[in-house]
Amino acid sequence: MKQTNPEILKEAHELLDKLAVQRGGSVLQFHRQMANDPGILKAFSQMYEICNADMKHIPKKYRELIIFAVGVATKTQVTIDVHAKLAIENGATVDELGEVLRMLFFLTGVTGFTPGLNVFEPIEEK
Repeated sequence: MKQTNPEILKEAHELLDKLAVQRGGSVLQFHRQMANDPGILKAFSQMYEICNADMKHIPKKYRELIIFAVGVATKTQVTIDVHAKLAIENGATVDELGEVLRMLFFLTGVTGFTPGLNVFEPIEEK
């Protein structure tokens, strides 16, 4: 299903533009999906702003690793992919992502951490 009401679409596009600015220039497919109901997108945008305002004690790299861990634990592939990439862009290493996965393995078992493995490329056979 897709929103077709021109007035609602106009509001949705305005909210997507605002969210893109909040996020540093881009929105994801699931943001566009939320935009079918501007109320959902508005609530997301407000929560995003509240949760990201005045973040000064935990460095960005660690925030991204935390969000990556939560994404893995909740099996939310978009969160896993986006925040693994952002963690790397903010200085995290493959080894640090691996350590996060090991902690999740301990806490959640094999099925709890395996969605996070998708951020790694397979090691080639000899």
